Amino acid sequence: MKKLAILTAVCFLLSLLAVSMVMAQAKPAPAKKAATKEPVKIGAIYDFAGACYMYSEAGLKGIKIALDEINAKGGFLGRKVDLVVRDTEAKVDVAVREIKDLILREKVDFIIGPCSSGTGLAMQVVHTEYKTIRISAIANTEGQTVDKFSPYFFQVVPNTYMEATAATRYLHKKVPTAKKFCTINPDYEFGRREAAAFEEEIKRLVPDAEILYQAWPKLGEKDFTAFITAMMAKKPDAIHSSLFGGDLVAFTKQAAPYEFFKTPFIALYDFPVLLALGPDAPEGTFGFGRGCFFMDPNPKMMEFVDKFRKVTGAYPDGWAVQNYDAVYVLKAAIEKAKTTETEAVIKALEGITFDSLRGKITIRALDHMATVPIYQGTIAKDPNYPFKIWKDIVRVPGEQVIRPEASVREIWKKTGVVR
Repeated sequence: MKKLAILTAVCFLLSLLAVSMVMAQAKPAPAKKAATKEPVKIGAIYDFAGACYMYSEAGLKGIKIALDEINAKGGFLGRKVDLVVRDTEAKVDVAVREIKDLILREKVDFIIGPCSSGTGLAMQVVHTEYKTIRISAIANTEGQTVDKFSPYFFQVVPNTYMEATAATRYLHKKVPTAKKFCTINPDYEFGRREAAAFEEEIKRLVPDAEILYQAWPKLGEKDFTAFITAMMAKKPDAIHSSLFGGDLVAFTKQAAPYEFFKTPFIALYDFPVLLALGPDAPEGTFGFGRGCFFMDPNPKMMEFVDKFRKVTGAYPDGWAVQNYDAVYVLKAAIEKAKTTETEAVIKALEGITFDSLRGKITIRALDHMATVPIYQGTIAKDPNYPFKIWKDIVRVPGEQVIRPEASVREIWKKTGVVR
């Protein structure tokens, strides 16, 4: 009996020792402490092809400058920030593949991008499934924040509704007697949305307005001649367009010999397009944009201009500005949340007011759309620069053109969004 008691006691002690060893192995504290010092990873996914190439390149420069500044000051909450860059090739299937790889293999904490609204909507399904926050600083379809709303998506670029509404008001102010219109927009998500918003707003401003002809060139169109002659044959009072980048450069050069620009015309004549056109930029033609350096020369913007020029030797366009802002609004939210944990950062982003390069903006809690400004102007020479910029510049605060919350909720009822 005595031997049995001793054996029982030994077995009990051994079992206690085994349990304590398992508990010691299960303690997460040491690993957790080490993990908190690991770098924060941001995935930048952009469309380095076609009309989006120049914008994607500029956006990446803005991200890198912001991260260099932030890392020099200790990163996010004392953690270094690493950047992983991916190219969608402006293809939906590639975009889906690459964003999955960023999330599953690279294990990025946050994503910024892309340029194309088409690839952006495809990505949204994926990063929402994997509960990863994405911020858009270029792709701007309203679908991202309204009918395809995701709690894991935020937008710091004016959406198609905001942008087209502001541009339409500028066009109407410049040509108040215009009643007959043509439109030319790229035939994909972005262009379709811009055209719809233009039509809605012009008919509000001019109840008897007529849309005589709508042109839908494919993205990357090489020959715009048929569209140009068709619009001119209609003899419109004014023409609205959301052509951009390389497509707008090609269109402008092809349209000029036809004296096309004698008709009031507005399109996305931002800094990269003006620079590419050089002396061929049509003076007196109207442009809209999202925050190139000359559109909003406030002190903070001009300080960024100096930084950007020192690093790149060039002036910053709106694409660099918006991506720089995207990084800093994320930093502000992480510092507010005191963590990089996804759900906490979402709560911090909702309703946050941020001092951006374009002034103070607020991310609306309802749909995660930022109240970013929109700019319009008239192409003109400026003695301060060796390239054409704008005159008669108007800065429209986002609050003036953002879709009303009641309208957003109404669309959500129709599309089945639960918020």
